[in-house]
Amino acid sequence: MSDRPILFVGDIQGCAEELRALLKAAGFRASRHRLIPVGDTINRGPDAPGVLQVLREAGAEPILGNHERHLLAVVSGREEGDWNREGSALAQLRSARALDQAAEWIATWPLLRRGRNWIVVHAGLHPRREPERTSADFLTEVRFCDAEGNRPKEADGKLAEPPRGYRPWYEFYRDTSTVIFGHWARQGLLVRDRLRGLDTGCVYGGELTGLWWPEDRLIQVPSLQPYRRLPSGKNGTN
Repeated sequence: MSDRPILFVGDIQGCAEELRALLKAAGFRASRHRLIPVGDTINRGPDAPGVLQVLREAGAEPILGNHERHLLAVVSGREEGDWNREGSALAQLRSARALDQAAEWIATWPLLRRGRNWIVVHAGLHPRREPERTSADFLTEVRFCDAEGNRPKEADGKLAEPPRGYRPWYEFYRDTSTVIFGHWARQGLLVRDRLRGLDTGCVYGGELTGLWWPEDRLIQVPSLQPYRRLPSGKNGTN
């Protein structure tokens, strides 16, 4: 299993048609390959049930993003939110009578996965803590931090640029494994030494991006969603 080529996929966010198109364009075969989405598979887009169905059929090994964590918190009553609005992932899953099954599966997803010389996480890694000792909030939400791992008081999703004293988390990264991540549609595709950022804003009219590993080859399909501005404000984390 671990020797199979892996297709990592950036933030899908409910874009089921684009996911199907990406798998077809990539020549993905569940019997020969592994599929690892980098989190935020649901919400904002039109078809959360369809995305989860495709992932199940493909034998995917997803990790948690901030949107999956929020869904689980709302379902359990630990948080309130606007996910009951028409068109939200929660409303879509309820309408499809798939919410309980989806929540049960999503609750089994880990915060990160590791392999030979790679690690996949939704948002980023702490500059001073082992990933397994890092909070779920940090792993699924960070964009900017300082050298000690402190994050800005203002929500990252509201910041186009880091405040003084803060930098993108990956500028502090010093390990040897390649980090594959998402969560940063405003930044877009990032390809640097030991860094692959795959959130290219499919749900905002950009592209859905995949990465074949260990070949280290990118593949993209265009979004079928109408162009819309990136969100901002308190809940504006993409």
